[in-house]
Amino acid sequence: MTGALPARFYIRYGLQRWDDGKWFIGIYIALLIGLTAYSVMVHQFAVLNLALLVLAILFAGVLRTMSRLAYIEIGADHLRLRYLMTRVDLPFGSLTRVRKQPLGVAFQAAERRRYLNRFVRRLSRDPAVYIRIDRREADLIDDLERRLGARMVSGADLVLPITDTDAFIAAVKGRVRAGSG
Repeated sequence: MTGALPARFYIRYGLQRWDDGKWFIGIYIALLIGLTAYSVMVHQFAVLNLALLVLAILFAGVLRTMSRLAYIEIGADHLRLRYLMTRVDLPFGSLTRVRKQPLGVAFQAAERRRYLNRFVRRLSRDPAVYIRIDRREADLIDDLERRLGARMVSGADLVLPITDTDAFIAAVKGRVRAGSG
């Protein structure tokens, strides 16, 4: 062991997706188990039931994995953002400010309202971190918007609803000031 693991804060979009889907998938799996058991008991084993059961279990696993692959991690000299298949390292030197505001603030402008979806609406009153990227880093801002989408990047701000925003801000605030000087 060389040191402590980096602090990891999960992005709540993935967690919300899992929370919304787990009940439906659970009921669906229970129903398929019941139908498969019934078909076995009446000696009319249905391969379709078993195939649907396997697909439902795989889908639940994929949804759970997606919720765990959406996080921001604090490293020694950078923030590592992982969202599904995308991984981005943000050096502290390219960050100018970190603040906490409700998520809905990022979607109040008329041109940003089109990015509101069910997940954003449900989380809109919850706190989110707004990570300001130095405007001189235009290439980084463009790359982030291309890779993460306009829902997460608003101008020069990276907007993330994460777990435990206060702990994240406390851990990052001194490093952002140190990196921007």
